[in-house]
Amino acid sequence: MDRKDYLKEPVNHIKINGTLTVDQLMQQFKNSGSLGAGRLAAACDIYEKMLREKDCTIFLALSGAVVPAGMRTIVTDLIRKHLVDVIVSTGACMVHDAIEAVGGHHYKGGWAVNDAELYKYHLFRIYDIFVPEEDYIRLDFKFSEMYADIAKQRNGESLASDEFTHEIGKRLTDKNSILRAAYEENVPIFLPAVRDSEFGFIHWLHASQKDQKNVLLVDAFKDVPTVCGICARSPKNGMIVIGGGVPRNTIQSSALASKKGLDYAVVITLDRPETGGLSGSTLEETVSWGKMKGSADHVMVIGEALMVFPFLVASATERLGPDFKRNSFLQREKHAGKAN
Repeated sequence: MDRKDYLKEPVNHIKINGTLTVDQLMQQFKNSGSLGAGRLAAACDIYEKMLREKDCTIFLALSGAVVPAGMRTIVTDLIRKHLVDVIVSTGACMVHDAIEAVGGHHYKGGWAVNDAELYKYHLFRIYDIFVPEEDYIRLDFKFSEMYADIAKQRNGESLASDEFTHEIGKRLTDKNSILRAAYEENVPIFLPAVRDSEFGFIHWLHASQKDQKNVLLVDAFKDVPTVCGICARSPKNGMIVIGGGVPRNTIQSSALASKKGLDYAVVITLDRPETGGLSGSTLEETVSWGKMKGSADHVMVIGEALMVFPFLVASATERLGPDFKRNSFLQREKHAGKAN
């Protein structure tokens, strides 16, 4: 490159001229194109491309405390509007969805509190969010009964994690539930580390019941051909990652195993790459594995997801307009299967 090639685009300074919509503010961020604002604007552009690309399957990876912190309804709405196609989540994210689905709540709290006092009052803390112990107890016993019902109906059949979440969603009635919405809209939710959550300990409670004849069987290895098959069949694949860890690895490894490579990628994280951990690893690193194409549109947004992700969703949906109807590859495939 010549010197002049580095000096093509001047920074256009952000201007707040009266009242701005979310996307108008995002366009100001794009004019700047710098630091976190520039990365977030790029993420909005990439998500819009994914949504307008009729042959792109959009994977959403969920980790961290975003569901108890207030992002539950956003995810539910994305499912109902078909603005995501597949969810890969930690078990904990869906546990917190389930807590509210059976009548529990998360409460605004604080981080500068006496945790010994919280323990005395049977209040669990997630940074500055409080959850009463009784909400977990309610979940444990209701879901233990639900597990027994699923096991009886399935009669010894081993379930993949997306089949497990489908059965759970079928038995919930809360329309605001992520699990219920996914069941109704036929959007798979994979929980590759399902045991490492309250769901796993509920299974222990369920399986240890006296005279328990049918024990629920869940086999996360069964997820692999399903999620890899989705990647393989989809003409294009994109992912939006909140946090990282197991959900991000599942999507990226599926893109690798299916020999497709991701075409689009947005990662929202506060982790750093120097430790070698996956949550902070750069998207450029994934190219060396074949998990993402070298030509892919991609960006990492360094920021807290509860602040960043609502801007991303609001900006993209504003651009699409109220009349936009997405008919993705997976939706068309499902409709074709029903027709046959």
